[in-house]
Formats: sequence, structure tokens, C-alpha cells
Amino acid sequence: MDGQFVPKMTIGPWAVSVLPESFIVDVHIMTNSPMSHARELVKMGAHAVTLQYEGVDNAVEAFIELESYKVTYQGERFPVIRGVSLCPATCLGVLSDLLPHVEMIQLLTLDPRNGAKIDTETFIQRLHELNALLDETGFNPLVSIDGSMSLELARASVAEGVQVVVSGSALFSGNSLNDNLLLWRNHLYN
Repeated sequence: MDGQFVPKMTIGPWAVSVLPESFIVDVHIMTNSPMSHARELVKMGAHAVTLQYEGVDNAVEAFIELESYKVTYQGERFPVIRGVSLCPATCLGVLSDLLPHVEMIQLLTLDPRNGAKIDTETFIQRLHELNALLDETGFNPLVSIDGSMSLELARASVAEGVQVVVSGSALFSGNSLNDNLLLWRNHLYN
């Protein structure tokens, strides 16, 4: 986050380079000019790059460029995993041109630009619509969710086929990261 596209700011690409080599690094870019950040993040070792759709001028061009990016993991070179993230108000129809160029689709439960949150029932309906679109087109990307996550919403989303659940504050609540991770794993994957 750059403090411009969204009001919050985060640390820069250098942080990727100091993570343990055993980590698979997934970055979600919510900035103006996301491709300049994507290039730098991949150089620093990011394995998956998710671009915020609303911040990209030409998403198809951006994802085609990312297709040529390679990253090393455990001594082998792999293509970067390309992801697109959509704010709640963004029509799922924008995915029709992107599906051949992404390996992951992320739906947000809130708009990071203003904090506007979608209600749980509407979000689950949006997951139904995404699943229908993927069934209709025959594409099979990973489906990810992010934004003001709760265990209840994560459970409902996993029941709808979501494979990647992104959470920050909920997992760190109560200074009990390890306990929270165990609780979430037990409820989501057992």
C-alpha cells in the first residue's frame, strides 16, 4: 500500500528479501503504478503477485507482462503466480478477459480505499456468482478471500470452495497467533 491508492502505507519491497527462503511469498499490491512495484517485488523474491484490479490501467497487458516473470523457490525457477483482487463493488464481468492470464482470483470483503464493507450474505452470493462464472468458462484458478476476516466468514467461504483465506488482525488478536492459527486450521480444514 502506498498511501495514495489506499490511505494506508506498508513497508517496501526490501522486506521480501529478508524473509526466510523456505517461505512462499505472496504479495498483494494496492498502489498507483502497480507494475513498477511488481517488477521490484519479483526481483526481491515474491512468488505470487496479486494486483488490485481497480489500480491497474490495462489489466490484461499487466498480467501478460507478469507471465514472463520467473522466481526461484528451493533452487528451481518457476513462473510467478498471477492474481487479481477485486473490490466488492467491481463487477465480476471484468474477469472474462483476465481468466486466461491469472492463476488466482481474490475477492475482497471491503474496499481498501474507503473501508466500505460488504455484508456476509452478499459476499457469499458473490462467491456463488464467481463459481458459476468459473464453471461456465472452464477456468480453474485458485480462489482467495481477504478483508476484515472472521472465522465464521472464512468457514462459510471455504464451504463455497475458497482455497486461500487471507487474514491479519483476526489471527493476531489477543497476542495469540499460534493459538489462533491452530483454531482456524482445525475449523477450516478438518
